[in-house]
Amino acid sequence: MSHDTVRTEVRAGVLSITIDRPPVNALDTALLQRLLDVFEGEAAEAGIRSVVITGAGRAFVAGADIRSFAEHDVSSEPHPSMRLGNDLFNLIEAYPKAIIAAVNGACLGGGSELALACDFRIASSSAVFGQPEIKLGLIPAWGAIQRLPRLIGRGRALDLLLTGRTVAADEALAIGLVHEVVEPDALVPRAQDLARTLASIAPLALAATKERLVKGQSERQGQAIRDDEWTFGDLLGSEDAQEGLRAFLEKRPPAWQGR
Repeated sequence: MSHDTVRTEVRAGVLSITIDRPPVNALDTALLQRLLDVFEGEAAEAGIRSVVITGAGRAFVAGADIRSFAEHDVSSEPHPSMRLGNDLFNLIEAYPKAIIAAVNGACLGGGSELALACDFRIASSSAVFGQPEIKLGLIPAWGAIQRLPRLIGRGRALDLLLTGRTVAADEALAIGLVHEVVEPDALVPRAQDLARTLASIAPLALAATKERLVKGQSERQGQAIRDDEWTFGDLLGSEDAQEGLRAFLEKRPPAWQGR
């Protein structure tokens, strides 16, 4: 019987994804493709409102599959995981649903880049983070060089990128790399609780907020704000916005339909 490297479970509109590739959930081409399939399939279903990603065992994701890089013939073609990984992480960053990384252990290299692409990062107190690629004579190629400075600032990002050092969960919280640190037993329940909260938010507005945030980073500020204005106008004409306005005036909870 083949071992499924990605397990999924749906409960109350929340899709839980568990990466399970022993011993440390290293990302290889097959695992990246499996995750991409989940996001293009199960996660895209209308009933799913938010997603939680975690790792099985002692690691969230402890990096990419180093052996596959060492054995790759660089004279033939680029390593197949390079573009695939970026396709996946770019999709996650811009995904029209909230995505939470529940970081349960080692979150290194490609694992850190996966977490950076998510909207929220909740860490176990036993988690460690780092971008050790420079110690192999390489650079992070799945987005860390671009996403990390935007998240924690240029100076702190350079510290992690140029030294390759790891940081414990408490330091990750202090520098803004994660949103919250909890005890190991509380990690998944806390991530699920946040996921349910996010699943209750107006889905069109949530998707539009993420889309404008991602696209606005590549625009001039004035143009980005003008585009936000147009998006606001589009949302105002939606059934959800009309429901939200009526619910506010009638002092009742809104019933979102995603239309």
